[in-house]
Amino acid sequence: MDAVERRAEKRVHPPGDALLDFALWPADPFPPVRLPLSVLGPPAACRRSGQHLELSDIAAIGLGLRLSGPPDVLARLSGAPALFVYLKLRDYRSHPSTEVLSFFFLAQNVRADPLPGGLRFGLRLLRLGRGSSFEKALEFLDVSRFGARELTVWIDAVAREGQRQAEGLGPGLDLDGLLLEPELAASADAQREGD
Repeated sequence: MDAVERRAEKRVHPPGDALLDFALWPADPFPPVRLPLSVLGPPAACRRSGQHLELSDIAAIGLGLRLSGPPDVLARLSGAPALFVYLKLRDYRSHPSTEVLSFFFLAQNVRADPLPGGLRFGLRLLRLGRGSSFEKALEFLDVSRFGARELTVWIDAVAREGQRQAEGLGPGLDLDGLLLEPELAASADAQREGD
C-alpha cells in the first residue's frame, strides 16, 4: 500500500455539527455519465422529510452513516445495491471560500445493518457528482481508488481540528481565546465588583 492509498483510507469521526444537510436516493451501481435532475427525482430520505442522519466516520473512499426514519424508507434504502448521497458539510479548512462544502456521491452499499429505529450503512465511494454548467444535471467522475480530493482536504482539516482540541491550550497565548485567559477574566470580575 503506497502513501496515496493510506491517505485515502484515513478515517475520521467528524464533530456532531459537521453535517448541515443530507439526502439519500437508491441507485444503480453503474450510473450514466450525466444524470439529469428530472431523472434523479426527489430523495428517499432527507432532513426536510424528517429523517435524521449521523456521520459516524468518513474517509476519502468511504462513509459510515446512521440513518433514523420510518421502516418503509429504511427498507427501500437498505435493499439498494448503491446510494446517491448528498452531503452539505461545515467547512473546517483553514481558508475556505464559503462556510459549507457540498458533495454528491454514488456509493456502493457495502453494509446496511439494522438498528432500533434506523440503519447503519457502510458505503464505498465510487463516483463524485459535479454540477453541469450546461443543464440541470450531474456529471460523474471516478473516485473509487483514491477518493475525492476536496473530501481528503476536508478530512485533514477535521483531523487537525480534533488534534488541536485534544492537545488543549499550550503555555503560549492563543488570540482566539484571549478574553478567556485567567488573568484577564479575573481583572474583569474585579472591575465589575468595583462598579
